[in-house]
Amino acid sequence: MPDMILKALAEAFTVGDARGRAVRNNAPMDDHRRCRLSVGDDELELAGPPAALRALSRLLRQHAEPFEVAVTDGVVSQEATAGPLLVNLQGGTTLHFSGGREYLDIIWDALDGVAEQAETADDRTVHRHQHIEYFPGDDYRSPDSVPLASRPTGQKRRCMTAARWHRL
Repeated sequence: MPDMILKALAEAFTVGDARGRAVRNNAPMDDHRRCRLSVGDDELELAGPPAALRALSRLLRQHAEPFEVAVTDGVVSQEATAGPLLVNLQGGTTLHFSGGREYLDIIWDALDGVAEQAETADDRTVHRHQHIEYFPGDDYRSPDSVPLASRPTGQKRRCMTAARWHRL
């Protein structure tokens, strides 16, 4: 009987993303405030507990029109426009996303994916994170985008990417 209740609850808190994939919907709506924006010299970071990352993703999915939400140490804003994903920093503390919905989906999926990996990974010593940045020939991200890393909090703050060490 308890297994049936847990299964029903899991189904009740699962929604579909823009590509029809199942995404957990188990974060309270105000959990997004636990996400933290960090601004570095060459990269931005959006970090938070898995439930907070998931809550922020859900808010952004629901509000693709010009939308702004407070997070720790900043603001996340987004607007649906024509063209590829553009990630930039406005006013020093506002992380801004713009692009077509199919390109904004890159951000939403990254937040959900990092949260899911942090919760379900068998090997907790591997530090889950996702980079969102433009590389030549990429039609999905704008060449004017600033690199962004998303990760769950509570994990080591180093990674290896593009054959160079950098701080997350």
